Amino acid sequence: MKSLYKIATISLAMAFTACDDSTSASDNGGNGGNGGANVTCTNEPVECPTIQYENEVYDLRDCNHYKIQTFGTQTWMTENLNYNSCEINGQNWCYQGNEANCQKYGRLYTWTAAMSLDKSYQKKYANLPEGTVTNGLCPFGYHIPSDAETDILIAYLEENNNIAEFNFQFGGKKNFAGYADLDREAYLWTADEDHSEFGGVENVRIWSYSETFSFGGGSIFKDSGLSIRCVKD
Repeated sequence: MKSLYKIATISLAMAFTACDDSTSASDNGGNGGNGGANVTCTNEPVECPTIQYENEVYDLRDCNHYKIQTFGTQTWMTENLNYNSCEINGQNWCYQGNEANCQKYGRLYTWTAAMSLDKSYQKKYANLPEGTVTNGLCPFGYHIPSDAETDILIAYLEENNNIAEFNFQFGGKKNFAGYADLDREAYLWTADEDHSEFGGVENVRIWSYSETFSFGGGSIFKDSGLSIRCVKD
């Protein structure tokens, strides 16, 4: 079960140096070294090998492939997304600007990048209709999970004692204070803005996991950098 918390948010304008988003999103095989092509920020079509892998989703945008597994009624990627494109320059990062961290943990994305929404929605509600399935940056056939979908997953993982099979990658986060919690906590976006009493136009529901505190939930600024896990449509 999620323990609910509010991640401290302070309005503070700071400039950060991101990793070079004009360079490869998947050099050396992408997330986990699992087959990727070099992708530069030109938006030129990429020709991927025709080979398909069992129990994996193949991202034809950059030739990365990600392991998948079914948990109850849901099928999830069991690796963090590591996709880059020109459209999200300045809205995704490797932890501390180190490309090796993208290969190991996936990228950290703003919520608007994750959802493929205009950056202006970091400061206002997108007000997506309830139940909207938003593919966002996920590979074809997968989408950014709703808060309700993460609750279903968490309940299944806890009831069946198979949290390890989800393969949480503790990619940490990026916010106004910089980078934090690498190798300690996984912070993951949902598709749901926070319309609660303590939320606001700049906040989105998230879920998290650490081996120390187990599952958590709450909200965070949309311009923060968190990991993405996608669930099958």
